[in-house]
Amino acid sequence: MEGLLDFAQKTTNYYSNTSLAAAASISTIGIGIGIGIVSAAILLSPSSSSSSKDQQQQQQQQRKLSQITTALCNDLPLYILTNHRSAVVTIFGLPLSLMWNGYMNLRSAYIHTFKSAPHLHDARVAAIQKQVQNRPDKKAPLCTARPGWMSVSLSYRTYKKKWDAIEMPLYDILDLDTEGLIVRVEPCVSIGQLTHALNPKGFTLPVVPEMDDLTVGGLINGTGIESSSHKYGLFHEIITELELLLGDGTIVTATADNEHSDLFHAIPWSYGTLALLLSAKLKLIPCKNYVKVTYTPHFKKDGYVKHMRQLSGEYNNNNNVNVNVNNNNTPESSKVETETPMFVEGLAYTLDTAVVMAGEFIDAKDVPRGCANRLSLWWKPWFYKHVEKILNQKEEVVEYIPLTDYYHRHTQSLFWEMELMIPIGNNPVFRWLLGWLMPPKVSFLKISQTEMTQKLVEKTHVAQDFLVPTRKFGDFLDLCDVEYDRVYPLWLCLHDHSPMPGSLLKDPAVPNPTNGHEMYIDIGVYGLPRCVHEKREDEFDMKKSMRKVIAELVKMDGFQMLYADVFNTREEFEEMFDHTTYRELRKKYKADTGAFKEVYDKMSIIV
Repeated sequence: MEGLLDFAQKTTNYYSNTSLAAAASISTIGIGIGIGIVSAAILLSPSSSSSSKDQQQQQQQQRKLSQITTALCNDLPLYILTNHRSAVVTIFGLPLSLMWNGYMNLRSAYIHTFKSAPHLHDARVAAIQKQVQNRPDKKAPLCTARPGWMSVSLSYRTYKKKWDAIEMPLYDILDLDTEGLIVRVEPCVSIGQLTHALNPKGFTLPVVPEMDDLTVGGLINGTGIESSSHKYGLFHEIITELELLLGDGTIVTATADNEHSDLFHAIPWSYGTLALLLSAKLKLIPCKNYVKVTYTPHFKKDGYVKHMRQLSGEYNNNNNVNVNVNNNNTPESSKVETETPMFVEGLAYTLDTAVVMAGEFIDAKDVPRGCANRLSLWWKPWFYKHVEKILNQKEEVVEYIPLTDYYHRHTQSLFWEMELMIPIGNNPVFRWLLGWLMPPKVSFLKISQTEMTQKLVEKTHVAQDFLVPTRKFGDFLDLCDVEYDRVYPLWLCLHDHSPMPGSLLKDPAVPNPTNGHEMYIDIGVYGLPRCVHEKREDEFDMKKSMRKVIAELVKMDGFQMLYADVFNTREEFEEMFDHTTYRELRKKYKADTGAFKEVYDKMSIIV
C-alpha cells in the first residue's frame, strides 16, 4: 500500500512539471481509480487487533491517500486549465464563443424588433436616475452593473463586486442625422452595431476602434484609437454632446461650448469617476466600400519612423522641411507637402524591420477585377502574418480591402495574442477546419484563467499601449526593445493630440505653431519577452521593467493607456496625469461626496 501511494505521489508530481496533457490525464485518472479501489478495500476490511504502531501507520496512509485523492479530484481540472489552456480554448472556448455570439445576435434581433424604442430613452433614463437617487447608502461608490468579465480588457478588476452597481439598459441608436453627419447613441451600443448600421448607408465614424464588442460608453469614458487617429485624434475627439447623470441624481447636457463645457472635456479618460453616461452624439463622415492599402517594407528604424511621421502630416503642420523616404529606405529632404492618407498604421517585426501601411477610401467600381482581398474569410492567414510575408518580399504592395474587413483586420488573431492561446491557429489546416470559429471571446479567455495562469500572465505577459510624442518615437522603440527583451511585433498607430482643458491628459508639451496640437504615436506592446519564450523566465522582472519604462515615458511627455495593468504608486500616477482641474471638477459636480471614486481606485494596480 505504501509503495503504491509513493508511486502515485511521484507520478502526480512528475506530470505537474510536464506538458504531456493526455498522458498526465490518463495516468492520474488511472491512479485515482487504483487508489479508490485500495481505499475501498481498506475502509471495508474488518478491524483487527493490530498494534498501536500499526494503527498509526494506517492512519498516516489514510491521510496521505485522502490528500492525493483530493488533489486528483480537485486539482486535475486546474492543472489542465493551467498547463494545457490551448486545448481548453480550442475544444471549449471556440464553441462557447460561437454560441455566445449566436445568443448575442438573437438578443440584438429581439431587442431591435420588440424592445428597441429610442422614444423611450427618457423613461429609461428616469428609471436609472431613480436608482441613483433612492439608493440606501449615498456614500457607496457608483459603477455600472455590466459584469467585469465582459470587458475587452485582459486586466482583472474587482471593484464592481464591492460598489453600488447601477443597471443601465441603454443599448439603442437613438437618431441618425445623415445631413448633419451626427449619430446619437446610448452608451451600451457597440462598435459592431454602429458599423453594421452606418456602413451600408455610406457613413462611418471617423475613428473606428478594432474590436466589435467595444462599447461607446467605454470608449468615451476611457479612450480609443485607430489608424485614422492621425487625422481625427482619439475617439473622444468625435464627440459633440454628452448626456450625463451626476452623483446626486442631476442630469446635465454637456457640449464644448455650453455651461458644462468643463465637464464635457473632462469625461474622456475619467473612467466613470465624474458622472454616468446616458447618451452621446458622435460625428460621422462619408465613406466608400473599399480601402486601398499600400504596404511599404522598411529595413532601418529611422526609415519607418520618418515615413510614418511624414504620412501623418506632422511636418506639414510644423512648416518644417519634409523628410521623404525613397525606395532604399534612406531619408531625403523635400519642400513638397505630403498628402495625408485617411489611414496610417505600422507593424514592427524587429527594431529595424517594419511595414508601414497607408490607406484611402475607394469605390468598388475602381477596384481592379479580382484584386479584392477579403481578409475576414475564415481560411485567410492572420493579418500580421500576411503583412510579415510582404515584409519578406521586400517590395511595396498595393491591395484593395472591403471596408468592414479593413476595420476588423486584426480581429481573427486579436492582433497576435492568439498565437499564445492557440499556437497552431494560423496553420492552413486549422484555418480551413476551425477558422470560422475564431476568435474566442476575450470574456471566455478571462474566465478560463486559473489563479496560477493569472499570476503567470502578470509576471511574463506584456499587454500595454504607450502614447508617445513622435519626436521621441525612435528613443521609445529602443527602450522597449531592451526592457521588454524584444517583444515583437509592435503595433504602431499615430494620433493627433490636442489640448483638453480639465482632462487628466496633459496638454501637448511641444505644440506645433499651426494649431497647437502635437503628433503622438501609440506603441502597442503585446506578447512574451524573448527570454520567456526561451524558458528563461527568471531573467525577466515585469515590475522592474514596467516601472522603468513608465518613468522614462513620463520624462518623454507620454502616457499609458489605462485598460492595462498599472505599475505606478498613486503619487507616480499623478505625475503622468494632471489631477488639479480633475479634482476641482469632482468637487463642483459632487463626484467626491462618495458617489464616485478616483480613476486610480478603478485601475488594476500592481506595485
